[in-house]
Amino acid sequence: MTRPLHIALAGLLCSLLAPASARAKRGDPPSFKPPPLARAGTPKPVWPRRRRPVRMRAKGIELTDIKRWPAEPPSPETIDRARLAGALRAICGWMPPKRSRLYASWLVEHGRTFGVDPFLLAGLMYRQSLCLPNSKNDYGIGLTGINPRMHAGHIRRRRYRYYVLVDKRWVRRELAMPKYLFFARGLRISKTNLYFAAALVSMWQKQCRFIDRAFGSVAHRHSISHFVWGDRVRGTGAEDRVLTARRRLLQYYRRGKDKGLPADPRAKQGELVLAPPLDATPRVVTSAMGDDRSDGARRHKGIDFASTYGEPVRAVADGLVIIAGIDQKVGPTRNVPPEKIDTIKSKRLGAGGLYVMIRHAGGLRSAYMHLSRYRVRAGQRVKAGQIIGAVGRSGIKISSAHLHFELRDKHSKHLDPVPAMRPYIFTPDQTWAGRRNAWEQKRVRRVRRIRRWKRRQR
Repeated sequence: MTRPLHIALAGLLCSLLAPASARAKRGDPPSFKPPPLARAGTPKPVWPRRRRPVRMRAKGIELTDIKRWPAEPPSPETIDRARLAGALRAICGWMPPKRSRLYASWLVEHGRTFGVDPFLLAGLMYRQSLCLPNSKNDYGIGLTGINPRMHAGHIRRRRYRYYVLVDKRWVRRELAMPKYLFFARGLRISKTNLYFAAALVSMWQKQCRFIDRAFGSVAHRHSISHFVWGDRVRGTGAEDRVLTARRRLLQYYRRGKDKGLPADPRAKQGELVLAPPLDATPRVVTSAMGDDRSDGARRHKGIDFASTYGEPVRAVADGLVIIAGIDQKVGPTRNVPPEKIDTIKSKRLGAGGLYVMIRHAGGLRSAYMHLSRYRVRAGQRVKAGQIIGAVGRSGIKISSAHLHFELRDKHSKHLDPVPAMRPYIFTPDQTWAGRRNAWEQKRVRRVRRIRRWKRRQR
């Protein structure tokens, strides 16, 4: 019997008003958006909100619980500018020695002027422009991507005006920036850009705790998020990337680029202790083993590390390189000497792209895929922590650059790398996007099972 219209409408309304937990039990998607900080008791701001002119969205690879991040390593009390210049060349890749020395000098000088960590400024410079001084995009200008429209209305007579809470009232403060004029063309000059970046980071550090609740920002770890988002922080991915770059710089400053991080004794596959394949751990894993690929036609055979194009990839243990070449679209894997990588046509690459496979003690094999280049060849012996290549996106159709990492046993059976790599990673189920992806794949597989069952009933 058909239900009356008013009863059906009442049932629909109740389902829409039901709590999220009840909807989730019925299979509806839960909300994976980080909740904003409560605004209760915070007076309304007396200035217009500072924001990027282009609407940005959080990508979802942020951790659902930011308290999982360990404390960031401290910077050295006294900074050797020559070593900092070497760290800049190591992370930027292309920078000539003279320019790196200038940048190191300016970072230390401006950092001291405004009380800002030079390594934080350097990490911001790398993430915002990849160290390119003429960088300009929809988000900002110059080395650190400063947006003049966001801040111009707050600067008068070379002083930045901002507000803090005193006895539940907004009180104006001023930060002197006497050295240069703030205008768009001037931000293209590297020394000027770093000067204003240090000043703005200093201002955000002083104002951060007062404005987070006033504008309903999501919980975040560092005031550097405001440099990217403005008054209202909508995601923590930007600060995660800047702080990861800072950790890389500190690693290169203290150990040099050629030396990787020491292996964690807890990271073991059988009896073999594994080192991290990327610097500045812990790193976020964006895709787990077994995830759907090609609309369910195949399964993911490893894990994907969130990473930056060009950053070094390291061997996880001592071993022998058995493959250094290409995953061909048609035909078997082919070894290619590293000096002939540029002759490979992209249309010949399969899903793995350029990759390296190493055989370790006990027959364990590790594979590193989607590389932009590699520096080893088949038959070469490598040590744990040795650089074997660089992150790229060879063989990738849609995703951004990342490292695809696999482990296989002596019979070439794929092993889940997560248990062995756990001391170095955050798993996808610890991120907003990972939880959403897991729910979506579960829903799609359920629909497929129903369709197969219906076909069998015909």
